[in-house]
Amino acid sequence: MKNVLVTGVAGMLGSNIAYLLRDKYNIIGIDTNHFSMMGVKFFNSSAIDVEKVAEIMEKCEVDAVVHCAALVNVDACEENPGYANAVNFSMAKNLNYLCKVYHAQFIFISTDAVYSGNKEGLNTEMDEPAPVSVYGQTKLKAENAVLQNENALVLRTNMYGFNYRDKTSFGEWVVQELRKEKTLNMFYDVQFSPLLVNELVDIIGLCIERKLSGLYNVGCRTPISKYDLGCMLQNEFGLPGTIRKASMHDFNFTAPRTENMGLDCTKLQHELGITLPSPIDDVRKFKQLFDEGYSKHLKRGE
Repeated sequence: MKNVLVTGVAGMLGSNIAYLLRDKYNIIGIDTNHFSMMGVKFFNSSAIDVEKVAEIMEKCEVDAVVHCAALVNVDACEENPGYANAVNFSMAKNLNYLCKVYHAQFIFISTDAVYSGNKEGLNTEMDEPAPVSVYGQTKLKAENAVLQNENALVLRTNMYGFNYRDKTSFGEWVVQELRKEKTLNMFYDVQFSPLLVNELVDIIGLCIERKLSGLYNVGCRTPISKYDLGCMLQNEFGLPGTIRKASMHDFNFTAPRTENMGLDCTKLQHELGITLPSPIDDVRKFKQLFDEGYSKHLKRGE
C-alpha cells in the first residue's frame, strides 16, 4: 500500500482525500490547523517548514505527495502578494524538490485562475496562460517550477462539495442560506467548470495509481454560470429563498475577476479513459451524499 502525504489536510480537498482514500492508501496529513480522522496519521506543522516535511517524508517513506495547501482567497492574495508568493509558489517549489530527492510522485493542485478568461470557447492546456490576479500569477509561477520535474502532475481545477469541521463550501453555503429564505446574488456572466470534490478525489486516486505526470485540466464536462449552478442546487434540494441574477462587474473586488474559466478536459478524459460528469450529474450526487449524511461523517472525522 502506497504512503501518500497530503498537505492542507484540514481543508476541503485535503480532508476529502483523507476520508475517501484512507482505505486504499496510507494517508499522512499535514496542516497548521487541527485535524483528526480515523486511520490517518497527522502532523500539526506547516508545509512551508522544509526540514519538518523532509523528516516526515523520510520517516513515513512517502511515495506520493498531493499538495493541496494554498492561500486561495483571491482578495487576500492581492492585498498581500509577498505572503501569497511564499505560500503558493515557494512552498510548491520546495515540496517539488523534496519529491525529487525522495523519488516521490508530486501532485500539485492548481487553478482555472491561471487563464486570462478572455478566450471564446473552453480553455485548453495548450492555451498561453495569462492570469489577471496575484492568486493566479503565484499558482502559474508554481506550475512552471513544478513541471520541471518529470514525475510531477499539475491539475488545473475548480471544485465544490463538503468541507471539514465548521467550515462550509460553496455548495453547503448555498443550501444553508436558501434554507433561511435568504436572497443570494449570483453571477450570470462568469462561466466555470466546477467539479464535485468527491469526483476530484476519485481522479486523484487514479492519478496516483497510474503515476500520471504532466499538465491537465479537470472539471465538469460542460461549463456553467454561477447563477445556473445556484439554481440547480435550489431546484434539486427544493429550497425556498431567492437567487438573483447579478453581474460581477457590479461589485468592487480587490482582485480582478475573469468571465470565462470554462475548462476543456478532453486530454484528461482520454488519458484516464473516463467520462467526466455534467453539472447536473454532480449536483444530484451532491444532494444524494448530503441526504446520506456524508457531510456529518466527514466533519466528525469518522
